[in-house]
Amino acid sequence: MKKFGMFLRTQPVAFTSVVIILVLYLVMIFAEFIAPYPATMSFSTGTFHPGNIRVTPQGIAAQECRVLNPVSWKYARVKGSYHKINFFVQGSEYKLLGIIPCSRHLFGTTPDPATGELYPAFLLGADNLGRDLFSRIVYGSRISLTIGFVASALSLVLAILLGGLAGYYGGAVDWTVMRLAEFFMLIPGLYLILFLRSMLNTSMDSGTAYMIITVILSLVGWPGSARTIRGMVHAIKREDFVMNAGLEGIPSAVIIFVHIIPQIASLLIVSIALSVPGFIMSETTLSYLGLGISDPAVSWGSLINRDITTLSNLRNYPWLLTPVWLLLIVTLAFNFFGDALRDYFDPYHAVFNTWKKPFAKTAGVNKKAPEKKEEDRSDAFLSVENLRVVFTALRGTERIRIHAVRGVSFSMAKGEVLGIVGESGSGKSVTTTAIPGLLPQNAQVDGRILFGGTDLASLGQKELRQYRGR
Repeated sequence: MKKFGMFLRTQPVAFTSVVIILVLYLVMIFAEFIAPYPATMSFSTGTFHPGNIRVTPQGIAAQECRVLNPVSWKYARVKGSYHKINFFVQGSEYKLLGIIPCSRHLFGTTPDPATGELYPAFLLGADNLGRDLFSRIVYGSRISLTIGFVASALSLVLAILLGGLAGYYGGAVDWTVMRLAEFFMLIPGLYLILFLRSMLNTSMDSGTAYMIITVILSLVGWPGSARTIRGMVHAIKREDFVMNAGLEGIPSAVIIFVHIIPQIASLLIVSIALSVPGFIMSETTLSYLGLGISDPAVSWGSLINRDITTLSNLRNYPWLLTPVWLLLIVTLAFNFFGDALRDYFDPYHAVFNTWKKPFAKTAGVNKKAPEKKEEDRSDAFLSVENLRVVFTALRGTERIRIHAVRGVSFSMAKGEVLGIVGESGSGKSVTTTAIPGLLPQNAQVDGRILFGGTDLASLGQKELRQYRGR
């Protein structure tokens, strides 16, 4: 975790995205405390009320506004009429975190001592029923932000189960799962979601609607991840440690979920981060079309559905677009965060700028004169002695050394054919590429590479081209 934090500090966009996501989820967790009013609380004199919080010489206050035109709901600010905003004020009762009884709110106004009336503080304005938009957005985040993670988790569980079984067993199981995945992917996701949702009762309560929408989104979202997991499981099952586990009689389910799935954990983490915004937007679409969350519950999609009904609303009351901007910010933040996770877990993510000094000695850039060596084998035309290759890479701000080849030695005479055999990642390509000096700049080569008595490792690129033929 510490290394990932250091990596994020080198990625300003991803770091900002993580901060935004953390702030939004903290707001979601403490929604009742942060929101000054309940989501359903309305003020009779606050229809389409604009934001009225101002910074005055006496502190932060809510400026009083009066209606000029009750038809178009045009307001005028009353000069000099302010209601002081206090922090940790007494308000409606609630249970903090669903457990602790509490009645304190982060900020708000207090009733007038003379009249007992409470003039509301509208941070972002009010809707057509005089309900505080900021409070409704804060409460709506609980559905909009959680449904993305819950749907992603359920979708990933389905993908792991079906994709893992298909990749491990193959045959009829693989064929059946892949045809099922192709069927779901054949139909556009939005149309399939709308079709499945329209088949259900439209008058269900908000809790049931939340569960139904989550299940529908999970059913639609698993095929893509399942195909990817299937391919990776199919490749990993041929590894020695998996085959040895099978020979020892370990059950297939244990092999899949204990030995194979942890090998692709980084892929699963990235998949969740990148799929969350898609599920959030799908729920928003359903709620906007009236097939999602309904009163008294509130989500960002339902806010858009209820408040942005006509273009005149957008022109006269632009603060009603705030949920749209929040959705855009959340989508971009998760996408940037997912990209950062993908780069962090990718072992080849480091980019080496040409203007930077190489971290280690570069293969084939030593300009010393070629050295003639006596051959240990009289008929050897190519001799490799104790070859070692180390790559230097960046993981965040930390430099790591990856030992690709250690202590390789062989010799060849004219007319001989040598076969290099080894499992994937054992260093076959690195060994053969090191001989003509074709390794990247972040490679450090040690040992001797004698070709006709000439040490190729000591030659520069210009001299090496004569041996490579170009």
